[in-house]
Amino acid sequence: MKTQDHTAARPTDRAIRQVIRVLSLTAAANVPFIAHAQSSVTLSGILDSGLLYANNSGGHAKWAATSGQTSPSRWIMTGSEDLGNGLSTVFKLTSPFNLQNGRSPGRAFNVAYVGLSDLRFGTLTFGRQWDTTIDTVANFASNETWAGYVGAHIGDNDNTNATTKISNAVKYMSPQWAGFSFGATYAFSNDTDFAENRLISAGASYTHGPLALGIGFRQADRPTAQAAGAIGSPGPGVANDYANPFTTSIASTAGVQRQRNYLAGASYQIGRFLLGGMYSRVQYHYLDATSLTLDNYEVNLSFNITPAWQTSVAYIRTNGQYEGGGTNGQEPGWDQINAGTQYSLSKRTMVYLIAAAQQGRHATAQIYGVAPSSTRRQVVATAGLAHRF
Repeated sequence: MKTQDHTAARPTDRAIRQVIRVLSLTAAANVPFIAHAQSSVTLSGILDSGLLYANNSGGHAKWAATSGQTSPSRWIMTGSEDLGNGLSTVFKLTSPFNLQNGRSPGRAFNVAYVGLSDLRFGTLTFGRQWDTTIDTVANFASNETWAGYVGAHIGDNDNTNATTKISNAVKYMSPQWAGFSFGATYAFSNDTDFAENRLISAGASYTHGPLALGIGFRQADRPTAQAAGAIGSPGPGVANDYANPFTTSIASTAGVQRQRNYLAGASYQIGRFLLGGMYSRVQYHYLDATSLTLDNYEVNLSFNITPAWQTSVAYIRTNGQYEGGGTNGQEPGWDQINAGTQYSLSKRTMVYLIAAAQQGRHATAQIYGVAPSSTRRQVVATAGLAHRF
């Protein structure tokens, strides 16, 4: 009887086990398929390490190990989810760090945004990000493309280095229509007074064959008025984002009431030569009713000696004009030459050598990233290795 009972139960047990097996295989097959078909996350980054020499940094020669001269060393996480009909969710998280000591500058993420992207209508993002002028004009400046931080216009006054990121920002970028695209950014003050540390920017670009053009506008209102605003909102251990030699009046050290940047750039490819240039006007209006206008003019030329080896040169002239600042007609100005070469060892790894020489006119020299010279002249050279993964 026991043998008969055992034999009779076996088909039922097999059937149950088979049903469970089919359900398990179905779940294991379908869940990853759905996830991979609809979304993706990519982890990438940049590692940039080098050596820097300055002939006069605060009155002394300087040798230093550097991190991120051509591009900040950082982790980058990007992702998207396909929502169907050409619509996707997109996000980006960027975490910078110093490759020489492994420390971050104090922020968990220097860029952090999420948004929606439509193939027909463009991309709308929310969070901490670049303002629109970085997308439309900055690439015409040598410091953004090959000269690194040391190649910036004096103090990075026009923000082509993207020194200042924008918090509380809503940003729209159109798709490219027949080579034309445009965008705008509004960054909230997060205060009952909408103008108490807010930012507005807009820009447009056009490409056609070897020709590229771009324009941009950026306005910051009372950028250090309160810490929760669009600019100058430092986190624990983070220096104020809004910092350059011109953020206070020379007459009274008063802060900025309003800053406006107007930018335009162009480039043209001729065989292995790329000729480019840009102009920017930066107007600082201070709380003590004084003002400073800086006009930056740049022309640059790059030549591909081979597909892997590029050499470049740029000339930058900056003219300054104070109103009410008591300069006695001796307006400040700076002339700078950038020169550089880079060689790609692979698609992801390159070595580089960059030099910048600056001379002030009625002003001391101060190449970006090092302390001001004790004279009107300063020379900086940096060499390094950069790897993207």
